[in-house]
Amino acid sequence: MGRDAGREVEVTVVEVTEESQLWARLWPVVEQLEQQSYIEVQAGHFRSSHVFAALVEDRPVGFLRFVVQRLGEDEGRPPIVFRNEVLYEAKIIAFGVLPEERNQGIGRLLQLKAIRRAQDLGCCQVRSRSAYENDANYHLKISMGFGIQPSLENDSVYFLMALPPAASR
Repeated sequence: MGRDAGREVEVTVVEVTEESQLWARLWPVVEQLEQQSYIEVQAGHFRSSHVFAALVEDRPVGFLRFVVQRLGEDEGRPPIVFRNEVLYEAKIIAFGVLPEERNQGIGRLLQLKAIRRAQDLGCCQVRSRSAYENDANYHLKISMGFGIQPSLENDSVYFLMALPPAASR
């Protein structure tokens, strides 16, 4: 559920694939938010890719994409091993909600769905990066309990959320 001018709106978040009929309906939202390159990017170290669409009255209004990768692999680091297990993370690489649909809880629902899916996939953390000037994303991530690490490379910030180990889920 989200809020729209004081009333509850029904928000559905579903996982989509490029083969699904919903993908074509989601694409104009991706384009409007200028996230095409992030939705399409591929890398050899991605173990899997997951895209979620937020729907209001069956109309796409937002999305989130994360990839599963070995922790540190995108930075050219060797795998991190804990108790003889390689650690994996979910890295959010695309996220957006249409401007007219913001501040209704839709972004939060997308993040929560991604966190739950990352847990199901055995990830030890969720990580994302955002430009310094993206105040709305900061507010959302901080309010959800993400940790913050400014980048040393550019004007961006990394957000991290540790997930419980598989044994405690």
